[in-house]
Amino acid sequence: MLQGPPERDTCRDVILPALAKVGWADELIRPEYPVTAMRVVSGSGVERELGAGRVDYVLEVVSGLPVAVVEAKRAYRSAADGVQQAVRYAEQLDVPIAYASNGKEIIERDLLAGTERVVDSFMTPAEAWSRYASAHGLDKDGAELLQQPFNRIKRTASGDVIEPRWYQTVAVHRVLSAIARGERRILLLMATGTGKTFTAMQLVQKLRAHARIVNPGRNHRVLYLADRDALVEQPRRKDFTVAFGADPLWRVAGGANRSREIYFATYQALAGGDDEGKLFRDYPSDFFDVVIVDECHRGSAAENSSWRQILEHFDSAVQVGLTATPKQGDTVDTFRYFGEPVFTYSLRQGIEDGFLAPYRVRRVLLSPDTEGWEPDPGQLDRFGREIPEGRYSTRDFERVVRLLMRTDLVASFLSRILRRDPTARMIIFCVDQQHADDMRRAMVNANPTLVAADPEWVVRIVGAEGEKVRLLEAFSDPERTSPVVATTSRLLSTGVDIEDLKYVVLFRPVGSAVEFKQIIGRGTRLYPDKGKASFEIVDFVGATSHFADPDFDGFPSWVVDNTEDDDPGAEDEDTGGDPTDPSPSTVADPAPPFTVTDPVGEDEVSPPDGAGHQRPEKLTVDDGHFFVVAEAVQVPDTSTGKLVLTEYGEYVAGRVRQLASGPHALADRWARQPSRQEVLAELKAADIDLSDLSPTGEDGVDPLDVLMQVAWNVPARTRAERVRRAREAHHVDMEARSETARAVLNALLDRYAVHGVDEITSPEVVRLPPISDLGSPRDIVSTLGGGVTLGSVINEVQEWIYSDKSVS
Repeated sequence: MLQGPPERDTCRDVILPALAKVGWADELIRPEYPVTAMRVVSGSGVERELGAGRVDYVLEVVSGLPVAVVEAKRAYRSAADGVQQAVRYAEQLDVPIAYASNGKEIIERDLLAGTERVVDSFMTPAEAWSRYASAHGLDKDGAELLQQPFNRIKRTASGDVIEPRWYQTVAVHRVLSAIARGERRILLLMATGTGKTFTAMQLVQKLRAHARIVNPGRNHRVLYLADRDALVEQPRRKDFTVAFGADPLWRVAGGANRSREIYFATYQALAGGDDEGKLFRDYPSDFFDVVIVDECHRGSAAENSSWRQILEHFDSAVQVGLTATPKQGDTVDTFRYFGEPVFTYSLRQGIEDGFLAPYRVRRVLLSPDTEGWEPDPGQLDRFGREIPEGRYSTRDFERVVRLLMRTDLVASFLSRILRRDPTARMIIFCVDQQHADDMRRAMVNANPTLVAADPEWVVRIVGAEGEKVRLLEAFSDPERTSPVVATTSRLLSTGVDIEDLKYVVLFRPVGSAVEFKQIIGRGTRLYPDKGKASFEIVDFVGATSHFADPDFDGFPSWVVDNTEDDDPGAEDEDTGGDPTDPSPSTVADPAPPFTVTDPVGEDEVSPPDGAGHQRPEKLTVDDGHFFVVAEAVQVPDTSTGKLVLTEYGEYVAGRVRQLASGPHALADRWARQPSRQEVLAELKAADIDLSDLSPTGEDGVDPLDVLMQVAWNVPARTRAERVRRAREAHHVDMEARSETARAVLNALLDRYAVHGVDEITSPEVVRLPPISDLGSPRDIVSTLGGGVTLGSVINEVQEWIYSDKSVS
């Protein structure tokens, strides 16, 4: 048998002294450096940690600036066993030096030189820093820039400092290295929910600290630019104000103020007015040192955009573009303007590392979307207009014709989902403002009790809503309990952080892959304070076919665009879906003689008629018999390196087969409460909800039978059938017991048949009838005899219920 001290002893007794010997102070050695999130999931009282990816030691030249990694192995293991892992960590953390050591041997891999050798000692801090500076092309000034400290003022609710995650650290230093090399336009790609604005704040922190050293007599000025109020207000309030205080910050609105250091502005505020009166011209062209463009794929990415004037005016500043979804097209090309990204962190990486919430997709097929809808000959709409004959499909609904009963059907379906947790936040993306209002009203009528208790349980948040600012602020605040459900069109599709969002509902086609990714990103943030570790996408229109795009989780490569003069705004207009959409809900186009029109825009309303009333643009149908045709749940399979959806049943079956070698082995684990709780915790960690697997109309089926049926196709039996089999198999044993013992056993079996196993393992079971009718717990135990306890009887009943005979 192999012997030797544990790895932690090797670290403490050999590696740490060897590092100290060459000058690495304790504060420069980061043990157990996390490269995946540490999450604790709880399943019926059992807690386990997820995300154990940690580097044994990260060596920093200053706090927060890694330059080398050390992977330790036990003394009896070869140091070579840790080399590949050390190299992987070094690549991940963007450092040039990787070490592997078992305490007796040190192997050094120099990623910059491409060499590997056995060495007698570790590099000194000065040597490691020199290799890092060479790898990143840093001169003395650039080295000084990167060595500035991170901001450590922002804290969690418990008071802990919020440290930059590994990928945020790499992102900041990649951008700073590019600036130090003289690059003026820099692109940073980070998936929605990975903390782009926190990263931007830390970038500004280092730039300001360095500016005070090299130019102490001048303020270092930053412009944070976006195209929506929420995109500048949330970073200003949540990150920058916390980190720097309110004094150096200024929200641009109205006249120019040249006395501050960090400015927040929308394009609209800076570009309003005629050409001579545009506000941005009141600031000298060299006023800002850095311009940070959030969601840079929008607005200024277009060459002929009027907003591009702002970036051209401040051309002398370093311009940093932030986005999760860059665009490339005939007139919009994020890469052409900002260049290739200096760092990319994708949705798949974020989910695998545990920093983003995993998701599943509930695809729901409605009868009008599956079969199409045809009006009766001569049928009139609500306003007396004849409805043109033809078959109408998904892309026509709420654009050409309003099917209010279809909206009511969706409201009923969503209300059923929310019955599990009426406080779970949900966004419903609708075709336009009118559709969003119809959806809001349908949700009100489907949930009168909830709305009576909270009049703003469901609200509409759209551009024309007078209360949109107040409602959006309340909806995006996880500490508030209302509103719970928001209907919208496009206003909430990008740039709005709703950390506790549990459901993203797609009730309109999404033709743009960029917009689709932005919409999905609304749900990717984790919020453990409310138990949010995942979210669900409910798709009624086939929009999730975008997941099948092989580039969904990647980013466009550099391509040469054609020069056709297309509509520069076309990519932002939803034309009703991709005509190549492989979704099973696609049906034939409606026949002439009508024309499909674009929906009313987010901030537009229908023009009034001659009497001053709003003229209804769409055909409005109040009646109709619609129903749910089919429903399927899918989850992403990242094993292929892509976010490809797989059927939920297949996913669950694979996970269950990992927990046990067969149905008998699973039943054996299920029969004992501690091991059953372990199974439940592992299922919860894999985001498996047993309620989604229960056969329709069979509430009396044990979860074990559901899992065995999914994994091994074992016929599911009801709890009552399990009890009958248990009584038959143990009839002789029961007859040999005392009258009180038989009564206890029968009471436990009967209670299981009605309520399930959790009811008989609860400590309260002895205080509930019919067991409580037999006497006090002490009296009952005294009549059982032979040192038998109630606990042992309960364990015995579980063994009977889940014995091998119940599986055969």
